[in-house]
Amino acid sequence: MTPEEVSALIENEIAGNWSQTNWHGCDLRRCLVTPELRDYDDRGAPPPVDPPHVVKMWLVLEEVPEDRSGYKIVYNGEVGMFGLAVPGSPRDVFIGFYGSFLETYAGM
Repeated sequence: MTPEEVSALIENEIAGNWSQTNWHGCDLRRCLVTPELRDYDDRGAPPPVDPPHVVKMWLVLEEVPEDRSGYKIVYNGEVGMFGLAVPGSPRDVFIGFYGSFLETYAGM
């Protein structure tokens, strides 16, 4: 999958309705980022392991793009679902799948 294909999935869901917002007041035009494949700690992967299981997913939205301190929406092309991640160290932490992009956006 390419960054352009991931962006197309999101744009198809948004369907031109860029004024949508969520409980956090996230502005789609400001918070969407060019999809970037990144590593995330998956602390919920069975069985719990230390160090945590690392998964590669596409970062597609940063709640606070200026300092990357907020929620992140990620996409896993293997399962075809969007989910949320939160800041962590040394990597951000994947916290779960929510379904479509807009379902995940609403679940932030």
